[in-house]
Amino acid sequence: MPKKSQKKAEVRVFLGGAQLKVVDDLIGVYGNTRSEVIRNMIQSWLDNNIDKREQLLRLGEEAEEEGYTNVEEDE
Repeated sequence: MPKKSQKKAEVRVFLGGAQLKVVDDLIGVYGNTRSEVIRNMIQSWLDNNIDKREQLLRLGEEAEEEGYTNVEEDE
């Protein structure tokens, strides 16, 4: 069975003011660092806002076509 590898990348964001305070206030609840909090917030938002079946399949196909995932065949 082919294996799929996921493309991962560091994404850098800048927050200030109230948004940064919200993230800092969630440390310990949503994660132990700002990065974990933001990652968990994004994952939660995606889980709640994407029609899982059709859109995720379409996004998966697009990701593969654009090189974000690779299909590796077993040798």
